[in-house]
Amino acid sequence: MLRAGSRLFSRLFWTFSPFWLFLVLFKFAGGLHYSLLSPLGERLLPLWIVGFIMGGASLIQLLLDVPAGQLLDRFGYRRLLKVTAATFLVAALCLAFELTLATYLISIFLSIFGWLFFSPGINAYILSSAPREFAGKFMSLRDVFGSVGIVISSAALPFTLLLAPSYIGTVLAAGFALAFLALIFAPKDHASVHAEQKIDTHHYYIRRQFLASLRTIRKLNPASSMLLLLSLSSGIFYGIIWFVVPLILAHELHGAILGGIGLGIFDFSVVVLGFVLGTLADRADRRTLVFFGLLVFALFGMLLGLGFGILFILFGFLATAGEEMAGISLWSWLHALDREHAKDGAVAGVITLFDDVGWMIGPACAGVLYGLVGPSWAVIIGALPILVTWAVYWIGFQKHVLPNISFPFVPAKPHHRRHKA
Repeated sequence: MLRAGSRLFSRLFWTFSPFWLFLVLFKFAGGLHYSLLSPLGERLLPLWIVGFIMGGASLIQLLLDVPAGQLLDRFGYRRLLKVTAATFLVAALCLAFELTLATYLISIFLSIFGWLFFSPGINAYILSSAPREFAGKFMSLRDVFGSVGIVISSAALPFTLLLAPSYIGTVLAAGFALAFLALIFAPKDHASVHAEQKIDTHHYYIRRQFLASLRTIRKLNPASSMLLLLSLSSGIFYGIIWFVVPLILAHELHGAILGGIGLGIFDFSVVVLGFVLGTLADRADRRTLVFFGLLVFALFGMLLGLGFGILFILFGFLATAGEEMAGISLWSWLHALDREHAKDGAVAGVITLFDDVGWMIGPACAGVLYGLVGPSWAVIIGALPILVTWAVYWIGFQKHVLPNISFPFVPAKPHHRRHKA
């Protein structure tokens, strides 16, 4: 029976190989496009304006999330993913002609609609296409292949910055064109994603109606409040990182962070530490894990500002390890408080909303801070909200007893964004 299931999964994996290739190529080109916005914008505008433009783009995307889900349901998931790739292709071609204020702003505007359909589109496509027994594995593969694309784009960033803007646009356009071609060969989606709930957080992944869920999440305090604070503070932090680090690479400061590997370390560390941290969360005291996890995340997040060479990679690895350690424990605590589990997806959606808000605030703050205090202090200040989150837990919530439930029985927590998605 197990062998038959393994063979079926293997066959399905290869059937969807064009889609996995699409994910790698799209994340490569999309991650590269987002990373280039601050250094390219610096050539045209004051950095504080660039930061507010990038934050404003995230705000527009956030406001249009629900209509985007409705359009996906109406016109089909793979079809609108093709539109997404085509939209980004035009955004890249704008840069390929000439870097002017008009082409820069048009490229950002088009990217809003590119990102808008991407995450809900791939989630709906996977959950509508994968058999129920393999839906969780397919969602994990989504994270793996997406992270591979981001790591490749991070490594390519320093070399891309050496090119003239027209060649940069050409490289991006090639990536999106190849992603579009890969998607053509991906299996068609025939069923509606709403036909069957395949994972516990199914509805979070396909439709994010946040405000209606705020009442639900209040009932799950204090775990829900801590997860909201962690999502907001980490979103601000990573938003600042992805604004500042490309500028450092463009200016060739501090050894160029070992060829841009630093930006990929945050996702890489989760892949390496995922199993270890899950096992640790089962055996150790949860209060201790949250306390030291948040503290490690805050301290090493601030230390990232002190060294942008090999130390950046080391501190980035440790900071993300701390974040995951706290996040896994808080998520299992939330699961224990939610006895009905009728709205797991809605709760996850509200938590992700705060992450989105952080990604809106982060670039706007980074644009101001970079000019006022420089890159090092911008990163250090960006980690202060994490320190505040740790202080809130230490002062207000550490006295609470966290239940020792087994983490494998907790519904898979949403993949936390450490890059633009």
